[in-house]
Amino acid sequence: MKLAVHFTLEKNEIPKKYREIFLSFFKKSLTDAENGKYFDQYYEPGQEKDFTFSVFFSNPKFLQTTIELGEARGKLLFSCSDKFTGFLFFSAFLEQMKKPFPIEGGNQLTVTSVKQVQQPEVKESQAMVKMLSPLCIRRHVRESNRDMYYLYNQKEFEERAAYVVKHKLMRAGFSQEISDTLSIIPVNCKKTVVDFYHKKLPCSLGYFLLEGDRAILNYLLQSGIGSHCSAGFGMAELK
Repeated sequence: MKLAVHFTLEKNEIPKKYREIFLSFFKKSLTDAENGKYFDQYYEPGQEKDFTFSVFFSNPKFLQTTIELGEARGKLLFSCSDKFTGFLFFSAFLEQMKKPFPIEGGNQLTVTSVKQVQQPEVKESQAMVKMLSPLCIRRHVRESNRDMYYLYNQKEFEERAAYVVKHKLMRAGFSQEISDTLSIIPVNCKKTVVDFYHKKLPCSLGYFLLEGDRAILNYLLQSGIGSHCSAGFGMAELK
């Protein structure tokens, strides 16, 4: 399920670390929905979350710590593979409509509309996609407790991207045989650096060719590709 959430801001600016703001908004929405009945299902430590999101602003101008906006409004696209999750967040977002959500700098975010939007299906074993939010490919090095990130132009990228996504697929219940059909090939890409919880994450934007079983391609378009999907990375659209 894919949702479009339109919102306004009190000021024509928002912090560059806006993903953290929307994560807080998600948690607030689930806390209020049915007295927080389902909050732990998504935000208890270690819980897998098969959703992704991307945020679009009006004529953004990126400054050192903030984004200056042409208009004090924007749109959140939220996508998930599970119908229950989709309807839960749909209901939770609707409950937040017209309720100002305070954010730093004396600003506030107010949801003005929530709508379900159509999500095209992949019908072949190949799909050209455009990243709507940065593709993050992370490797955690246990020995040093450090993270490494891979960009589209590194020779290890395709192997590491396939490894990360295949493990996501198997955690979602796909067999290793089907998961092994996946490949992710950069086509026309560029580097971006994302401010995220006091870190700067190198990520990739642009177009990628996905190859594999049709079921897994559709799943990835719904739930996101790569690492940190539920934190606003890895959302793609079919081209």
